[in-house]
Amino acid sequence: MILLGYRDHNVHELVCHEIANRAGYYDRLGIEVKAVPGSDHPEAALSAGLGGSLVEAIRGQRRWKVALVHTLHPLFWIWTRKAGTRSAGPTALASHPEGSIVCAFTQKVLSARWAADEVPSVLHFPAGSTGDHQRLEALRSGAADAAVLGSAFAPSALSRFGLTDSLFFGDALRFPTAGVAVDCERTSLDHPSVGKIVAAQTAAIAKVRSRDPVALDAVASLLHDSSRTDAQRLLADYLSPQYGPDPRDVRAVGADALEWLAGALQTGAHTATDFYEAVR
Repeated sequence: MILLGYRDHNVHELVCHEIANRAGYYDRLGIEVKAVPGSDHPEAALSAGLGGSLVEAIRGQRRWKVALVHTLHPLFWIWTRKAGTRSAGPTALASHPEGSIVCAFTQKVLSARWAADEVPSVLHFPAGSTGDHQRLEALRSGAADAAVLGSAFAPSALSRFGLTDSLFFGDALRFPTAGVAVDCERTSLDHPSVGKIVAAQTAAIAKVRSRDPVALDAVASLLHDSSRTDAQRLLADYLSPQYGPDPRDVRAVGADALEWLAGALQTGAHTATDFYEAVR
C-alpha cells in the first residue's frame, strides 16, 4: 500500500488520484494507492498538495521534490455576501491558518488588489474540511464579510447560497498546484512506484481535459453539498481548461513561486532550489 498524503480535501488536489482509482489505472500498473490526510500520516512519502510541500521544503522540515504538476492555477476563491462588497473591499476575511500556503496566497492577492489601508483583517480558521465549513459559516452568519474557499465547494453551489465570487486566485496568480511530490528521505524520485503513480495520474489529467464521464464522477464524489450539474460546471469551467501544464511552464512558474514564497516566509537561505527540477 502506497500512502498519498493530501493537505486539504479539495477537488483539485484529489481529482487525479480519484480518477486513477476509478479508471483502474493503478490496478493495471499493479499498485495500490490510498489518499490520507498528510497531517495524520507523516510517514506518507508522497504528497498531493504541492504548495504545502514547498512550505515544508523551504523551512527545511522535509526534503520534498515534485514529480508531477496538475495545474498552475490555484483553485481558491474569495467569496462575499453581496456584490456591492467588491468595490469597497471586505473588512473581515475568513481565511486559512497562519503560515499555510493558502494564507500566503491570500496575503499576496489582497496586497495586489487593495491599498494598504483597505486590506481587510484576516480571521484564521483551521485547515481541512472542518475549517472549510467554519469559514463558510462565518461568511453566511456575518461573522466575516468575505471568506477564502477552495474547490471542496462548487462555485455554482455557493452562488445558490447568495454568495458572490469576488476573486478567483487562479486568475490573480500562477503557482504549481496539486500533483505528486516525493519526500526524498523516504523514497526516491526514481522508484518504480513513483513512476507508476505519475503515469496513472498523467492519464487521469487527460480524462480531466476531455471531460470524460469518469472525471465527472470523480469531481462529484469529492464535492461538499453539490449536485452533479455543479460538478459538471466546475469540471468544464475550471479544471478541464487548466489541467496538464507544459513542463517548461512548470519550471518557469515554479522558479518565480519559489523566490516569492521564500521571501514571504522570511526564511533566508533554504535548500529547496531544486524543488521543481524533476518535472519533465
